[in-house]
Amino acid sequence: MNGWALGGLACFLYTVIIGGLALKKSPGLIKIVKMKLGKKTTDQTAITLSLVMAGLSGIAGIILFITGLSS
Repeated sequence: MNGWALGGLACFLYTVIIGGLALKKSPGLIKIVKMKLGKKTTDQTAITLSLVMAGLSGIAGIILFITGLSS
């Protein structure tokens, strides 16, 4: 296993943690996202953005893992 595959596993880990917290509607995650995006951000926007980023990270994880295993 090389660095690409480890990066893919890290992306999977990020997807599971952030996706789980977003689905659970964790107040801590919402607070952090709102702090980064600005005070006018709603809770629903913060949750949606977290789920989108978790999904993109999952896709990147699949690509990195497959790349790592094939080389």
